[in-house]
Amino acid sequence: MENKTKEFIISSNPSPAEIVEQLAYVTNTIAFLTEQISKLKNIVADAEDYYKQLCDEKYLMYSDEYPRTNQVKLKALVNTDDDVVKAKSVLQEAKAKLVIAEGNYKSWDNRYITLRKIGTLKTVEMQTIER
Repeated sequence: MENKTKEFIISSNPSPAEIVEQLAYVTNTIAFLTEQISKLKNIVADAEDYYKQLCDEKYLMYSDEYPRTNQVKLKALVNTDDDVVKAKSVLQEAKAKLVIAEGNYKSWDNRYITLRKIGTLKTVEMQTIER
């Protein structure tokens, strides 16, 4: 999807047919990105749930294993546990992908708005010429 973003350029004086073609392309891309964002939001939510659950489980495990340890040390044990570190890494990666997808969406949405404005200006220009 990133390659399409770099390849797509709105021409400075597109014909009505080019505007229609570009609007269709942009609309399809926005639909694809919307679907990807939805999937990524679900992945992030699942990763957050798993991370929280794992932290709770590890906290209980370490509190049983070290009953006299204070809360700060227990939390440190949980945060440095290999499974927790991996789960946090997965969560951060999913969040990063979501941020990139949302940025791409905004970029394509701006292209859509620009094409619509150009189309409106072309319509007004053609109506003015016909009068």
